Amino acid sequence: MYPQETTSHTQKIQSCLVGKDLQNSIKIDPLIAASWDRCFHHYGIDPSESRPVQVLTAAELREHTRPIERFTRIAKVAVQRLHRQVADLGYATLLCDSDGVTVDWQGDKRFSRQWKDCGLYLGAVWKERQEGTCGVGTALVEQVPLTIHGGDHFRAKNANLTCSCAPILSPSGKPLGVIDVSSFRSTRSKDRQHFALQLVMQSARMIESAYFLSQFEEQWVLRLSLERELAEVASGCLVALDGDGCILAADRVACSVLAEELGGASLVGKPIGDVFDVDFEKLLEMLSGSSMVLPLHTQKTGHQIFASLRCPQTHSAKPVTRAEISTLRNKKVPAEGEPFTLDYLAGEDSSLKERVERIKRVMDKPIPILLNGETGTGKEMFAQAIHHASRRAGKPFVAVNCAAIPESLIESELFGYKEGAFTGARCKGMRGKILQSDGGTLFLDEIGDMPASLQPRLLRVLAEREVTPLGGETPIPVDLHVICATHRNVKDMVACGALREDLYYRLNGVSFELPPLRQRSDIECLIGDVLAIEAGNSVEPVAIADKAMRIMADFPWPGNIRQLRNALRYALAVCEKGVITCADLPVDIIYSQDPKDAMVSCLPLQALGCLSETAEPEPSSSSVDEVIGGLSAMQQAERQVILEALQKHKWQVSRAVKELGISRATIYRKMDKYGIIPPNKQ
Repeated sequence: MYPQETTSHTQKIQSCLVGKDLQNSIKIDPLIAASWDRCFHHYGIDPSESRPVQVLTAAELREHTRPIERFTRIAKVAVQRLHRQVADLGYATLLCDSDGVTVDWQGDKRFSRQWKDCGLYLGAVWKERQEGTCGVGTALVEQVPLTIHGGDHFRAKNANLTCSCAPILSPSGKPLGVIDVSSFRSTRSKDRQHFALQLVMQSARMIESAYFLSQFEEQWVLRLSLERELAEVASGCLVALDGDGCILAADRVACSVLAEELGGASLVGKPIGDVFDVDFEKLLEMLSGSSMVLPLHTQKTGHQIFASLRCPQTHSAKPVTRAEISTLRNKKVPAEGEPFTLDYLAGEDSSLKERVERIKRVMDKPIPILLNGETGTGKEMFAQAIHHASRRAGKPFVAVNCAAIPESLIESELFGYKEGAFTGARCKGMRGKILQSDGGTLFLDEIGDMPASLQPRLLRVLAEREVTPLGGETPIPVDLHVICATHRNVKDMVACGALREDLYYRLNGVSFELPPLRQRSDIECLIGDVLAIEAGNSVEPVAIADKAMRIMADFPWPGNIRQLRNALRYALAVCEKGVITCADLPVDIIYSQDPKDAMVSCLPLQALGCLSETAEPEPSSSSVDEVIGGLSAMQQAERQVILEALQKHKWQVSRAVKELGISRATIYRKMDKYGIIPPNKQ
């Protein structure tokens, strides 16, 4: 865009924001005007700034898309289909996630340079708070399909683009992302984009339906339609039912169609008989295993709706009931991206519950909080939970790891700096972490590692409630709540001079000790909670075998929550049939247990199933005792497992070797080596 065009575009936006009408010629869509207002007053974006669109590196994009692989895999086909429809019209097709990051892209590669120059490419970040009014970012904020055409864009550099977008929602109503068609030429009028908008809306509904059916592939799904002829192929009015006939989820079309029936109440949890004039048993009797369409009537209004039924996509004869999906889900595991609550983190441990109640009483007071605990006990999670439970929840939570920032940089990171403060400084300076947390919470992790030279400056900030950036002269007022954390003994640090005593008393308004896992009284419940989190959105429940749970409950967990999460991630990756057994646990956890349990854990699964929990007493003899006394711990464990298998099968070697997964020659050799004597030879 030429300079005069940039100036004209900026003037148009400013005139709209101050309520002026340039010669009665400006007619702004209220949705566009609201977005412009956010961009100017809340995001502080300069419409004339020429900064390019942020683009993630290939490595960053891979890391970013890993948690949403299921969504991108399902949406990819719809993206390709949509692009075939619009490619000849000069559009590129973008799939963006809920953060506005472009995770899939289809476009004419002959114009790759132009696509990249304007940011319509893979990895581009189109958040409204970064790029101002734009198709993807504004559709995510407003949660409605829209077209942002030419001068509708807030930033002048984007005013040549035209973008038609539609948001994609999950079964729970949360945004999954946006599908978009864009062109780097906005030569046609905005009215001519109506067809493109209809296509992206259609594609968004298709992706939502495909994702819905994928999420509930093991449940009954009702397809609803107001027309009999479309009921079997309806893809935009879906209701998922559990094995008891209760509604697990409904897509937004179904919620809209049935909204009047429930007076705005949620469908989820309602028995199907409360909504329609048919109970679940009758519905299954009439529709299960058939392709027929059944006319249903709503209970309250009597409206007729036609329904077909999709059976669970499973080999099980009986569908999974709502109660069987997972008992852990009743604990309302936070969804991905949602903060943990203090009550959730406290679990069922009585001592930790008491500490959480005390935290609640002080978190909105001007009292700094010090969290002390071993590494991995979740100090930052507790700090975030405190922030989100307090009155500052809508303000920034800024975390600083004092041990991770080089000593030469920590001063500028914390306090910021003015333009030209030192060689290599940014041309516009930088707001430090303290100013970034203004109005919110500043979390200083590993405060014991803060350099001694910076402690007086931090003390002054906390005392005066103002900060002076490097190279600056005028102090800037700051309103913040400070939470600190450390795994060290703070009093010992004060005694040896590593931490200033006055700073310690300024930071330690109230202190809370977070117990290590080995001291938690609710360790089994905690393992279950972490398993529910790591299992993610999987509909299939994952269980832990009793022996595996005992091993984990007895393990000391020196790495605490961090180590537990890694162990369960590994176990989930290798377990079969939804059950975590001893054999699925990491080796260091198995071998920390009693040698017998360690050996049993390493045996094939078929062997684990046959071993008896209690073995018959072994024949005693001095020679056998001498043999056993010379064995290592692992050899003793192996001897015990073989002995138990033989006793279980009444010394029938052929059966024992089959279950142990070894040969007859091997078992005879080991019996001789370990002094195992059959009863008929004693």
